[in-house]
Amino acid sequence: MRQRAPIARFVVTNALVWLAMTVLLVVVPEALAHWIDIQVARVLGWALACGVWVVTVEAQWKARYGPLARLALQFVLWVAAALTAMAISDLIHP
Repeated sequence: MRQRAPIARFVVTNALVWLAMTVLLVVVPEALAHWIDIQVARVLGWALACGVWVVTVEAQWKARYGPLARLALQFVLWVAAALTAMAISDLIHP
């Protein structure tokens, strides 16, 4: 059985992945907006950002939390990433 990473490492890893998700949620739609509708570009950015989360930290979350706790905590983190990305996009394109 795999041991859980220390809490500090877990938090730092998640913070870095959250930052990467936020960047993807800004960069991908900006890069694709010239070729496709912005709403579709945002969906593609969201799919890529979620994929990064799942590949990098989901196993650690499963080792620490049950499904309902994961749902609640990840919902808050992912919505925060999306709102932060929207705010950044609004700053770029007032």
